[in-house]
Amino acid sequence: MKKQMSGITLASIYIGTVIGAGFASGQEIIQFFVRYGKLSILGIFVATILFCILGVKLLQIVYSKKINRLEDFLYLYFKRKTIIFINIWLIGLLFVTFFIMLAGSGAIFKEYFQIDQLYGIIFMAFICFIVLITGVNGIAKANILLIPFLIIIICYIGIYVVYNNTFIFSQLAPDNIFKISEFSLDLNSLIWLGSAILYVAFNSISVIVVFSSLRSLIVEKKCAVYGGVLGGVGLGLMALLINLSLLILYNDIVGLEVPMIAIASTVGYVSKRLYSVVLLVAMFTTAIANGYGCVLRISNLLKINEKITSLLVCCISVPMAALGFKRLVTFFYPIFGYIGVLFLAALIIKGKKMN
Repeated sequence: MKKQMSGITLASIYIGTVIGAGFASGQEIIQFFVRYGKLSILGIFVATILFCILGVKLLQIVYSKKINRLEDFLYLYFKRKTIIFINIWLIGLLFVTFFIMLAGSGAIFKEYFQIDQLYGIIFMAFICFIVLITGVNGIAKANILLIPFLIIIICYIGIYVVYNNTFIFSQLAPDNIFKISEFSLDLNSLIWLGSAILYVAFNSISVIVVFSSLRSLIVEKKCAVYGGVLGGVGLGLMALLINLSLLILYNDIVGLEVPMIAIASTVGYVSKRLYSVVLLVAMFTTAIANGYGCVLRISNLLKINEKITSLLVCCISVPMAALGFKRLVTFFYPIFGYIGVLFLAALIIKGKKMN
């Protein structure tokens, strides 16, 4: 039972780290997958495999190399001077991801709960601060409690939409959906494959930061495999269902800031409200994961108390988040995706040299 709980805990944290506002809202899925039409299904299949490999490999390294913090992981691959540069870059990445989650929560509060966007952002920042000061144990407990609810609702909405629109989905043929200008469906192109790799690469950075502090939760090496595969498959399943829902109802949601809420509303009023909560949960779990990583990096680099750093990060993020969720996702995510590819390439090259 202890081994099973270890795997489930690791998978929950894995999913919670990745499935943030962009994922659950549908914006990330549109940006990296839906735009390629039916080929997006292949892209998600590839991304799922890569997520499984990434999760297993990272957790195994953390366990076997006895890694307790990110610096321990980086020292395996890079020199001290390089690590200083990487730390500065990671602070930027984690901080941006954190305030994008806050921006998403503001959009949800404004559009679906009729609460001013700024108040929504401030509320989410405050809740994140409370969890951040509790450390990795608080983050683990939050994910174990919230992720099952998130998975159940996303799967229910996705399955409902696909099941009740099987005819529409069957009509997604060259004479229909391929004509939509937003979709790039050149079968001779492998852009969809590159986009899938880019998506995993972007998310991998946050995963590395979070996983490097989870050694105490890995009971044995098999738990690393279980947690990595379960987390990767869970992410792939939810991405697939969201992707199919967006493909089927694309004409109804194009241009919306939070498209999955519109899709949930087709199921019913209760589903719409539930999915609004799902989005807030997704934003919260990813925000605390990235926020905690950012706090650790700043605290370690500048030798500042973690609680004070948590307060500073949350306060500074509020005005940044006010810039708007969709604008931030569109601008920052592809950029960090490309940088993530370079970072992973460096890890692979260094790893081969070490072997």
